[in-house]
Amino acid sequence: MTLKERINRIRDTFDDLQNRAVDAIIDDCLAGDDFVLPIIDGPPGTGKTTVGAVAVAEYLLQRGEEAQVLYMCYTHYAASQAKETLERKLGLPPNKVIKLTHETHIKDWDRGIVGCKSDLSDLSANEIRRLKQCPVLLCTLHGARRALEARGTHCKIIIDEFSQVDPAMFFSTINKLRDHNPSGYALLGDPKQLPVVTTQPLLSSNIKNYLDMRKPIPSHELKLQHRMHENICAAVNSLRKDLGAYPIKSSEEVKNRDLVALGYEWDKDAAESKFKDILDPSKPFVIVNTDSLGDEYEQRVFRGSIKNVAEAKFAAELAKAFYSSFKKGSERLKPAILSPYAAQVREIFSLLPSDLQEQCLTVYRAQGREYPCVIVSFVRKNPQRTIGFLDDLILKAQTYVACSRAQGKLVVLFSFDTFLGAGHRAFEYLYQTPGAYIVEEVDP
Repeated sequence: MTLKERINRIRDTFDDLQNRAVDAIIDDCLAGDDFVLPIIDGPPGTGKTTVGAVAVAEYLLQRGEEAQVLYMCYTHYAASQAKETLERKLGLPPNKVIKLTHETHIKDWDRGIVGCKSDLSDLSANEIRRLKQCPVLLCTLHGARRALEARGTHCKIIIDEFSQVDPAMFFSTINKLRDHNPSGYALLGDPKQLPVVTTQPLLSSNIKNYLDMRKPIPSHELKLQHRMHENICAAVNSLRKDLGAYPIKSSEEVKNRDLVALGYEWDKDAAESKFKDILDPSKPFVIVNTDSLGDEYEQRVFRGSIKNVAEAKFAAELAKAFYSSFKKGSERLKPAILSPYAAQVREIFSLLPSDLQEQCLTVYRAQGREYPCVIVSFVRKNPQRTIGFLDDLILKAQTYVACSRAQGKLVVLFSFDTFLGAGHRAFEYLYQTPGAYIVEEVDP
């Protein structure tokens, strides 16, 4: 299948919003000494990376052999995802989509992964020539110097995960790029997700918010998501409502895709009876009141993080119940266990068998990823009914990010006494989500 045929096949599956976003990325966006840039606002699961990859492929096809693209991301994970999409969905050869890294011991030209020093001084003249002739270079913004050393002029610049980039890094990078006379810019991301600095609210603005304070820039809004069951999508929309964002909807292929539809078999008798309602795959979104787990409140630990021991024990036991009850062929289900508090992640991690520890993460580390099943522990339980940064104007996006990682099953754990009826609007909205299955009481 030719590149043009692959592009057409994917674009035929796109809705109008996605196709307009592709066209906006391809168009030149420079005018004299100023530039404007299309912003692709892609909430979770709406295919923003695929939109970016299709735009890259079509740009190369339209501009011919001289066309070049520099695709930058905030994380190596996102850069790897973009590379995989360009190769697997668009059929570009790995040696034409080279990811640059700081790991100088890695030079796999066949796979298109090249580690080098920032000034390319450890590469031969022939290797530098290969980089300069490569149609697509991928890197992180932290590694932009490598790409700029290897990139020619008039390349298309795409910045993925732009919401995580702080303004100083963004404008520093843009300033360097403009010396290369690029043919256009585009930003891909979700402005409602977490910015790079999440512990200092005054430093946590992302680029969209920063630019909007000066002059609002219209976004190309993607609204059809291809990740989550419709009940989980409804939960995400409850949180998007609290964040002042437009709603998204589930595509036909995922709206009823629970764990069974994802290929997992459920052994009802493999776990304790107290977990059966929560495990039931016909209930994709479950909210569990953890007040009945005991009278102990949260604990503040060294460096100020917080843990809730009873909730951590329940989350670990629930994760083990999923593992023992669901399998796909010979593969057991390994749920992701997320929390906004590092101390809670450490507590849960210590209670898990080694097979389940890998996917016990902070919400921030899980950003940009997706999992068949997600358990979220929100930790807070105190007589003052305070929830700290989970109520902060920007940092409360932790809740939104956490819930939007799930594909077929989402289980949310929190103290109803602390989170509900105390003016914490996001959790009130979440509790009222249509299709949510509420577990008011559980056995310790």
